[in-house]
Order: sequence, then structure tokens, then C-alpha cells
Amino acid sequence: MKYPPRKVFVLEDGMYVELTYAKFHQKKECYAGRRFIPLYGMLMEVSEGDYKAFYKDKRRQKYLDERSAKNGDFSYDMLTTDEFNGEDILVDMASDTAGDIEKKIMLDNLRLEFAKLSEDEQKILYLIYGQRLSERVVAERFHVSQNAIHRRKVQILEKLRKAKNLK
Repeated sequence: MKYPPRKVFVLEDGMYVELTYAKFHQKKECYAGRRFIPLYGMLMEVSEGDYKAFYKDKRRQKYLDERSAKNGDFSYDMLTTDEFNGEDILVDMASDTAGDIEKKIMLDNLRLEFAKLSEDEQKILYLIYGQRLSERVVAERFHVSQNAIHRRKVQILEKLRKAKNLK
């Protein structure tokens, strides 16, 4: 402790007895071998198990604080003031379960409709959207004009939009 404690609580016959630090210091030989932990500017006698647990937790907290400082960790609690709660700037990342399920159902339906397309229609969409090739490059592969591929792509997408399961 940086400063001497104001009070000391000693176990006598199973009850705590309050002493001033000066009295405690005068009788320190009587208390040799007993375990005391600092609490709120005071010393309190505790069992050996409580003493070990207290200092184990204290060492662990010191280790975590040192590791956080070394890693440059940041706590939003550091931003908390009387007017502002630091945690208020955190974004709620909880997912929209209903929206996620709806999206999954729509994707499943889209896969089913995609499977109904002809092989050439699937290949055109795969090359444009899956491989991110330009319509001009796809047109060269199919030996047609870029305008023809564009019209074909629009027709395929419209076909998918009109599929009853995607509405």
C-alpha cells in the first residue's frame, strides 16, 4: 500500500475487531503469519485461501493490463464521461434474423431458377457476373456482337425476375 491504512480488521474468536493502524503496528508480532489484504484503504484479515485468490486475481489483472498496453488495446469505457457513455458509439452488429432467412430463401429460389436456364444462358451470366468479364469479351467468346450479348443478358435477367418464386 502507498499509504498506511486507516483501520485494520483482525479476526478474534471468529469476529472482526477494528484496530487503528498504530495499535496494529505495535502488536505486529502477535499477527505474524496471519494474512491481510488491502480493501478500500484498510487491511482485513482473511483465510489463506482468500489471500491466495485475491493476489492471484491481482496478478492476473496486472498481466492483462500489461498485455493490453503492449497490444495497444482500447476500451470504449475510456471514453465515458458524465455527459457521454463510451459504449454508445458502438454499432449493434446483431444480425436481422428474419432478413437473413428471407435472403437465404430468395437465393435458394434463384439457384433453382438459374438451374432451369439453358447452358448458354448460364454461361453468359457466369462469365459476366461470376468471372466479371465485360460484355465485349463475352461477345468475342460467343462470336457475336457486344450489343447481342447485352440484349441476351437483359432477357435472361428479366426471365429470372419474372420467375414466380422470386417475387
